[in-house]
Amino acid sequence: MSGAMSARADHGDMWVTATGADGTRESAPVSRANIADRIQSVAMFALATAITLFVSSGKYLSYVTPRSIPYLIIAAAGLAMFSVAAWFGVFRCTAASLSRTLVVVIIPTLLMAVPIGTASTSLGGTNRAIAITTSGVSHLSGLDAAHKTITVTDDQFGAWFDQIDHHPDTYVGYRVIVSGFVSADSSMGAYQFETSRMLMTCCVLDMTPFGFVVNDTGHTLPTKNTWVTVTGTLSQGRIGTKAHGYDGIVLTAQSVVTGTQTPSGYFYRS
Repeated sequence: MSGAMSARADHGDMWVTATGADGTRESAPVSRANIADRIQSVAMFALATAITLFVSSGKYLSYVTPRSIPYLIIAAAGLAMFSVAAWFGVFRCTAASLSRTLVVVIIPTLLMAVPIGTASTSLGGTNRAIAITTSGVSHLSGLDAAHKTITVTDDQFGAWFDQIDHHPDTYVGYRVIVSGFVSADSSMGAYQFETSRMLMTCCVLDMTPFGFVVNDTGHTLPTKNTWVTVTGTLSQGRIGTKAHGYDGIVLTAQSVVTGTQTPSGYFYRS
C-alpha cells in the first residue's frame, strides 16, 4: 500500500493529510507548542528541580518529616513528566491558564529556595528529625533498674516519654533526670509546667511541644521557653486543678536547674 502526505497550518496547529492507495484522504492535527506552553514547561521543570534539591540537601526537614520523602519524590517525577508534555504543546496552554500555573508553581518554589525562621528554632530547631520508635525498653539507654533511676538522653526524650506514658505503673517511684524547655498552658495547675521538646506530626505548621508534666511546689517556676534539667520522682497525680484536670503520671521535682546548652532537632513518630 502506498500513499502521499501533505501538511497545512490552521490556527496555529499543523495538520497532516495522508492519501491512501485507494484514494481516501485523512487529516489529523499535530499540536505545535506556543510560547505559553514553553513557559509553563520551564516553570514546572523548575519546581521539579526545586523539590529534588529540597530533598537531597535535607532542607525538607525544616518543613516536613522524613515520612514525606516518597510523596516528594513522586511529586518531582510527576512534574518532570508534565514539563516534557507541556514543552511539546500537549496541554495547549493559554494566557489565563499560564497565569494560574505560575502562581501555583512559583510560591512553593520560593518557599523551598528561601530559608525560613520559625519559633521552634530556639526550642531545638527544625534542622534534624529524631524518630520515636516503639520497640520497647530494650533499645533505650539510661535505665538503672537496680536504683530505679532513668537518665533521659536528648535523642531518647521522645522514646522514653512514650515508654513511660504507655506503661505508667511500671515506672511509678522511679527517679528521672530529663532536660527540655519549659512550657505551660491553662490546663495545668498553678505549680505545674511541662519539660518539653518539639513534636512534628506532619509538617512545620503542626509542630507542638510535648513532654513530662512537672510538679514544682517547692520552687519558683522557671520562665517559659527556658531550658532546664529536672530531677524528680514519677508518681500518679493530678494534672491541672481539681475542678478542671485529669489524673496522670507526673514528675515531682527535687531540683530544677537552668541550662544554657539546647539540644538540636525535633521528634516525629515513625
